[in-house]
Amino acid sequence: MNGRYWDAGVDRDHVIAVALGERPADLVIRGGRLVDVHTGEIYPAGVAVAGGRIASVGEVEHLLGPDTTVVDAAGRYLVPGFVDSHVHIGASALAMTEFARLVVPLGTAAVVTDFYEPATMAGVAAMRFLLDETARTPLRVFLSPFCPAFGAPRDLERIDPDEFAEVLDWPECVEVREWYLSREHRGDPAERRIGRLAREKGVILSGHLAGLSGPPLRACVAAGIRSDHEARTAAEAIERARLGVAVQMRWSSGIREDMAELLTAITRHRLDSRLFMFSTDEEDVDEIADLGHLDHRVRAAVAAGVAPVDAIRMASLNAATFLGVAGELGSVTPGRLAFVNLVEDLADMRVSAVVAGPRVVGEHGRYVADLPSEVTYPADFHDTVRVGRELATADFAVAAPDGRATVTVRAIGLGAGSPRWKERLLDMPVVGGAVPADPGRDVAKVAVIERHRATGRSAVGFLQGFGMRRGAFGSSFNPVALNIGVVGADDADMALVANRISELGGGFVAALDGRVLAEAPLPILGFLSAAPAPEVAAAFRAVRSAIADRLGCALPGLYTTFGFLLLPVGPGLHIVADGLVRVDYGEDTVRTPLPVLVG
Repeated sequence: MNGRYWDAGVDRDHVIAVALGERPADLVIRGGRLVDVHTGEIYPAGVAVAGGRIASVGEVEHLLGPDTTVVDAAGRYLVPGFVDSHVHIGASALAMTEFARLVVPLGTAAVVTDFYEPATMAGVAAMRFLLDETARTPLRVFLSPFCPAFGAPRDLERIDPDEFAEVLDWPECVEVREWYLSREHRGDPAERRIGRLAREKGVILSGHLAGLSGPPLRACVAAGIRSDHEARTAAEAIERARLGVAVQMRWSSGIREDMAELLTAITRHRLDSRLFMFSTDEEDVDEIADLGHLDHRVRAAVAAGVAPVDAIRMASLNAATFLGVAGELGSVTPGRLAFVNLVEDLADMRVSAVVAGPRVVGEHGRYVADLPSEVTYPADFHDTVRVGRELATADFAVAAPDGRATVTVRAIGLGAGSPRWKERLLDMPVVGGAVPADPGRDVAKVAVIERHRATGRSAVGFLQGFGMRRGAFGSSFNPVALNIGVVGADDADMALVANRISELGGGFVAALDGRVLAEAPLPILGFLSAAPAPEVAAAFRAVRSAIADRLGCALPGLYTTFGFLLLPVGPGLHIVADGLVRVDYGEDTVRTPLPVLVG
């Protein structure tokens, strides 16, 4: 990690002088109980802050001066700031200033993200802009660029291999994300070059090792892959930890069972927890606002039987150590960046105050310090939803062969609580020469509309198990492709939803009987908002409530689950703008286009 990222504007002489008692501290936390993640101890201590760094820990009363800000911990625990080891910011629906406003008061000091969605829309410049925007907040961002197609499907690439190689030299860059063996062993020359450069520059190869075990997994580790956020069972976690692979335990919207199962590697199988850390991966903004961020993961881990100090360590020091930045974050110790969470109860892990630098920035889940009042986003961040025309009801029809009363369709079957989509063959009635949805059998329609270049590409298929009984719902956020996706029981409402998303310049929309019930506009790049985070979370709740109460769909992790349905990565049947695609895993990932009508 390039020190320029950390020490810009920091007067180290001032920090040292405060530590020696030669100058007063800028801020002192007194009367706390320090959670020492290095030793596992909890003991009385104060913290002295000089500029943006911790100068001293322990007895700090002698560092008080006339201008020192004093924070009375009143017996509360002093906990290090949390580090999210793997997150995709695009799923949060928030631009970076507002993302910081949301998660910093919950105790999050840093996140590791890729910015692949902004890069898909606006290239390397978008990544640089968002990093610089975040640098004006207390949140630290570590960059983990996404490499499989340099951030986008081949027809959307806006980052070429040379630009990607330059990104590896950015001071914030610590990883290359979503790496697996075939990208290098059988990959094209550009991908092989990135893997070689990453190793030469000391940049971590962060894995995507879904379902791998035995020789293929060991080969990935031999290739230099050092982490995985795709482990789903305790056995997979144990195998990875034994190979020295960091297990980034995932609890994301729509994929909640992973972490509970993975934690049993620690609670039941008694593994050392040093290689375990937390990943939120893809999480809806309203769920962050309602459940919490990494503070919630610590609560969940403690409830599952993990010792509180171990759970805190997994949320802080473990991730910082893996990233190679434990000298900057991950513990409350001298020289580290000042980010201290004040907590009443370690099991409950409700962060009552956050100190970042020489200021209190969070109180009881609310951001209370200054943030940039208005961010001017580049012109190419706006007006990015381009469909080219108003869509009609007929665009969502599935025509049947002449004279047929019934047809067999190939449908995507969604299993409860699972991100995997099964291929199902369903006999469907024909009405007026077309195949309608069948809410009685929980069969809805699903459509994808290309929205980047107004190409007119679109696809309509069928989905069973989503729970959509009436109306329609859609969004312009789905990983990588970022097209408009709509699911519904009524063709006219599906057209209404798609057109409204286009009018908003991106967003989430629910409609019934020709009327929009609720919407969450996302006009920045078609999937982000710069509106205050509480307002965006409230809009998402309103859309979610409308879908559950009026449309009949109460699917957990609704937004993220729907987004992954449109991403042909996981095994099973998916839908993209060109039609249905079956994804099969083996030595290579195979994607087979399939027709909707079977017979």
